[in-house]
Amino acid sequence: MTTGLRQWLRDPERWLQLLTLVGGLVAFGLGLNQYRQDQRWKRLEYFTGMLQSFEAEPEVRSALVMLEYNQPRVCAKDEGGETPRCFVASDSLLLSALDGSMRNRVLTPDEHQVVFDLDRLLTALDRIDYLQTEGFADHELHHPAVAYWIALIGDRRNRVKPAPVRAKLCEYVRFFAYAGALRLIARYTPPRDRVPECSVPATARP
Repeated sequence: MTTGLRQWLRDPERWLQLLTLVGGLVAFGLGLNQYRQDQRWKRLEYFTGMLQSFEAEPEVRSALVMLEYNQPRVCAKDEGGETPRCFVASDSLLLSALDGSMRNRVLTPDEHQVVFDLDRLLTALDRIDYLQTEGFADHELHHPAVAYWIALIGDRRNRVKPAPVRAKLCEYVRFFAYAGALRLIARYTPPRDRVPECSVPATARP
């Protein structure tokens, strides 16, 4: 140990400066960690609120009901009328609505409502994917509600809907380039369990 170092160590003022520096670094580290935790909770709060707002949309709720149940009765607000218009969202109706939209055929009112509701759900999934792609949220995206929505669309293990309906829905997702929904399906669903039509890259919208 050199003479200069011994003198430095014997100086109480030096020790006080050193302790002040260490204390400042510790306080900075604790403050930074607290700041990161606060920011994470704010992101989580925002993400949860956004999911709740999606679920509160009548169109998103209707789309989920169509995919959750066999031949459910779905109601939609009828323009110009005070009472809602209700219809049975059968599997055949879903198939004809999705196919007619891709073929640019004139849709019946019921088919139009089916497509409109499903589009709102897929748009919500695209927005969720955007948050992760931009780094706004990470762990928050492993949310049971999102996983459930994805399973209704692209997971073969979900057998509420027959295979032709699931295949046509994935074809629709790909045809209209809902790339965010496809990326979420890839993140949440193992390759062996994905509906094959949801396993290919999104094509450009014509």
